[in-house]
Amino acid sequence: MKKNHSYGCGSSDKCPPMPKCDTAKSHTHFCDVGTPENTGGVEQTVILGDVPIQTLTEADIYLPSYATEVKQIRKNVYLTQCKAVPVIPEGFPDTAPTSVKLYVEGYIHKNIQYVDDCEGYVKDYSVNVPFKCYSLVNTLPEIDWEFSNKNSNSNEIRELAKNGMGADRCSFGSLTFEFLNEPIKCKLLYASVTQMDILSDFDKWGRFDKITEKAEVNLLVRLTQRQLANGLDD
Repeated sequence: MKKNHSYGCGSSDKCPPMPKCDTAKSHTHFCDVGTPENTGGVEQTVILGDVPIQTLTEADIYLPSYATEVKQIRKNVYLTQCKAVPVIPEGFPDTAPTSVKLYVEGYIHKNIQYVDDCEGYVKDYSVNVPFKCYSLVNTLPEIDWEFSNKNSNSNEIRELAKNGMGADRCSFGSLTFEFLNEPIKCKLLYASVTQMDILSDFDKWGRFDKITEKAEVNLLVRLTQRQLANGLDD
């Protein structure tokens, strides 16, 4: 039976829980607790780097009505995605990653104020101009990162059948494991926009309704990761 988690449909980007068909009944439970490690250690947020980014974008903006003059344009920059994926180096896992592929997307929110005649009211029109930048970032501090293996076919356990002629199809197992990596987080520290606006599509009264924008977007994003204060595990 499907359960409505109220995710998706544009309501949220939150990751929903994995769906299940049923809950199995488990039998005897046993556990053993080992010796704690990293006792007295400190977990802290490590700044991997403040990364400067420059991206160019061009967009055609169509006003809802003709204008004679643009009075002012207010701009704000928002990020919709900032994801850093470690680049696995040669010699991993003995050699820790020090580079990431950085995926940044966002938009410039523009509020355009204009007039359509020599006198009258100032009109407002808001529009989002998207931009993106996918690039490699090098020379970072060591990133704490491990791979997992959840495929039961990779480390499969098989037993000999009773007749000794092959594997027992009714008895099998596997070794799977998951390292839960601390995510690399991204924070926008600074943004600037340098733009040129080109007017076109004039009518016979000299009014226009199209603005072609050529913009240079400069960003400064900070990449961080939670790590042990004494560095990566040996």
